[in-house]
Amino acid sequence: MRDLVKPPILIVDDDEVTLKLLREIFEKEGYPIRLAQSGEEAVAILREQAFPIVVSDIRMLELDGMAVLKEAKKRDASSAVILMTGFGSVEGAIEAVRQGAFDYLSKPFKMDHLKSLVSRAVKQQLASASQKKQGEPSGRLDANSKALIGKTPQIVEVYKTLARAAVSQSCVLITGESGSGKELVARAIHENSIRRGYRFVVFDCLAHQDSRGETELFGNEKSGLIEDAHQGTLFLNEVGDLSPALQLKILRALEEGAFKSPGEAEPKNIDVRIIASSHSDLEAAVKSGKFREDLFYRLKVIQIQLPPLRERMADLQDMVEHFLARYAEKSKKAVSHVSDEAFEILRSYTWPGNIRELEHAIERAVAMTGTSVIFPEDLPPEVLSRSVLRPKTDSESGVGSLPTSLEDMEKQHILRVLQEVHYNKSKASDVLGIDRATLYRKALRYGIDLRGK
Repeated sequence: MRDLVKPPILIVDDDEVTLKLLREIFEKEGYPIRLAQSGEEAVAILREQAFPIVVSDIRMLELDGMAVLKEAKKRDASSAVILMTGFGSVEGAIEAVRQGAFDYLSKPFKMDHLKSLVSRAVKQQLASASQKKQGEPSGRLDANSKALIGKTPQIVEVYKTLARAAVSQSCVLITGESGSGKELVARAIHENSIRRGYRFVVFDCLAHQDSRGETELFGNEKSGLIEDAHQGTLFLNEVGDLSPALQLKILRALEEGAFKSPGEAEPKNIDVRIIASSHSDLEAAVKSGKFREDLFYRLKVIQIQLPPLRERMADLQDMVEHFLARYAEKSKKAVSHVSDEAFEILRSYTWPGNIRELEHAIERAVAMTGTSVIFPEDLPPEVLSRSVLRPKTDSESGVGSLPTSLEDMEKQHILRVLQEVHYNKSKASDVLGIDRATLYRKALRYGIDLRGK
């Protein structure tokens, strides 16, 4: 391996203690470090010197992390920029990828994760001096994709993969439970790809399991859906329900870039991107012989696994507020919020129907309420009857109910103190009897967001 000298890193954050802590950690790893306490300072430094590695917070006054990213890439296209944020969004992830960010890290994060990203960035630069993205689209997400909201680590990972899929031309397989938002993700990929000016066509595989499915998809006397999607995107919804005959015909169309309509002798050339979804286990279907292995691997070039709603309940409030605003406006009703009692019921429900069920529950509640507030009696009967009150998880409240080790007890104690002093770091340090640098070390160790987000 060539030169093992580690490259310099520019670290950008508007919090002085974070800067010093990150400098201490990476200097111990052998990296030369330069610090910038604002976006303006970072941009000024970058105009004088290129940095192969930049680690920057996104939210800062005046110039933000996106401005730092743009300046770093302008100075040196091969610069690897890692952005940190406590306010993850699909728009943010897509914009970061468009501008060439190496990665997009959701706070709070484990220090080992950041160190691993920096190490991977160094290895990439050793392997290639410059990696340029091709065909990156411009434009914004359409209104339908706005339901892709939340900032938990699980959904931020989805944003990152979605963003990379959008700048690619490869097939995508989206998996997840029914109602988890698979079609929303597919539409977001299409609307942020170079195909966004053409059609996004949906083929529901479950509804077309008989011979009519072939006619619907490949046409006969009139064009079929695959031809309608020419230069655009064909979304195969619940692809696990495709008949064996259609599986084979789709595979051949993908391999040959052409297809024959029923009853026609000459093939038609086609340029279409396939995005497929499935709530079922396709790998198990392959093993049992119900789904073609060659088609499976053709479709899963990029795979996005959507988490069920019950695994990211910390995003519940954002989603409730989103759907409440949507249906209050649609129904022309001045419904402003959900009562604490009603929200506790929503939080304690397991949501087997995922985001789709939540949306319908809020739509129903807005229709039923006669006031500006959603109360328990406005919620669907099944939500009321099946809700089981449970303690909040660490990701929801920051405090677990049953510490299982001394480390858990220390984490919960720190969180309680932070909550009591409204996340004033100086007061928290005084109450805990530690200095601010130690508080930051423990926060990084336990994944605590000191901003209270």
